[in-house]
Amino acid sequence: MMLCGCADGAGAWAQDQGALCDGGSGHYAGRFDGIDVQVDAGRSGTFAARTCVAGLSWSGQNLAVADTGQVDIDVLGADLGLGVPVVAFQTRKADDDWRATYAIYSLRKPPQLLRTITGGDFYRAKDADFDDWVAIWTSDAAAVNGLDGLTYSDFDFAPTVVLRFEHRKLMDVSSEYQAQYDVQIARVKAQLTPQALSDFRATDGKLADGSLPWPTLIALRKTKAKVLETVWSYLYSARAQEAWAVLTEDWPVADMERARSAILSARKNGIEAQVDGVVDAGKRRHGGHVTIYNTTGTVPDSLRQDPQDMTNPVNMQTLDTIVDRPPEPIALMRENLARATESLDLVIDAAGKVQSAKLVGGGTDGELLEAARGWKFIPAYKGGHPVACRNRMNISPGR
Repeated sequence: MMLCGCADGAGAWAQDQGALCDGGSGHYAGRFDGIDVQVDAGRSGTFAARTCVAGLSWSGQNLAVADTGQVDIDVLGADLGLGVPVVAFQTRKADDDWRATYAIYSLRKPPQLLRTITGGDFYRAKDADFDDWVAIWTSDAAAVNGLDGLTYSDFDFAPTVVLRFEHRKLMDVSSEYQAQYDVQIARVKAQLTPQALSDFRATDGKLADGSLPWPTLIALRKTKAKVLETVWSYLYSARAQEAWAVLTEDWPVADMERARSAILSARKNGIEAQVDGVVDAGKRRHGGHVTIYNTTGTVPDSLRQDPQDMTNPVNMQTLDTIVDRPPEPIALMRENLARATESLDLVIDAAGKVQSAKLVGGGTDGELLEAARGWKFIPAYKGGHPVACRNRMNISPGR
């Protein structure tokens, strides 16, 4: 059973949760302002290959974008701050390869490659604070893979990095999202016990293979990884003083300076080397609440009576303002879950990401709501610009 969706009369594409095309399986075809966007299985002669290809077509011309193991579209039709609508492809060599590449192409004829970002294990453009600032959330995974004898798989997460285009320059704006880093820090600290930290501080810090019995070494390396996760969560969110305080408190004293140099070197050679600048923590911008437009002109009374809902605009007139172009689904993915016809009220940001999902009538299908929060859309347009919107979608079981 597959999930089928209808949004304001637009058909929806669906497949198993994952990328649009993985290992030669999957397909997507869409159009934006006269430019066709295709993701499909690669071909070997007349047969499908275990690869995926992506391309752009317009006015009889074609531009090959990717030919690799996995292809996904993160945004289509959104403006990431480059002044033009774009399509951003996320590609990997295989579904089990954590290394991902993010390629951003303009959607004006002729389309052009505007920027490529590498080194992350994921990329997701969204308006995280719903303040009309779209940023690209990623990680500095490649930088910490191999850091001080540990691999990517030794960590629960790589350093979070938040990027935003300002005046066509790619800026590191991670310092503006310290609250999100604090959630990571609290989670990591809750997993560290005083005894585990004491045991780690008593080592040489390097924990080379064969230096200790294997079970002991595994436990110590887990602690080491947690300490590093805490340090870089502070460091990447522009709080170096707090980062080095953690290192001073939790790292073996004799090895502390070597560890500090290794962390700084890893960061210098990671995504930081690809950005054009870093937004100073003391100069954070303060955005206002985003305007949320309506797609149908019909707003339930229940929404009007809930002014505390962060996804509800205060201005009720805005709710009755219909967008020029409604959102169009890129990927609505959920497997074997559509058991009856459902209606969802979605709030979709200007990057086409679902910020809020509620079942009409107060249903309790938590699995559907969780899946809906991962759906992607071509965003709604108003006055020639992508905007956030509230959209009602009817979901029915596929056959």
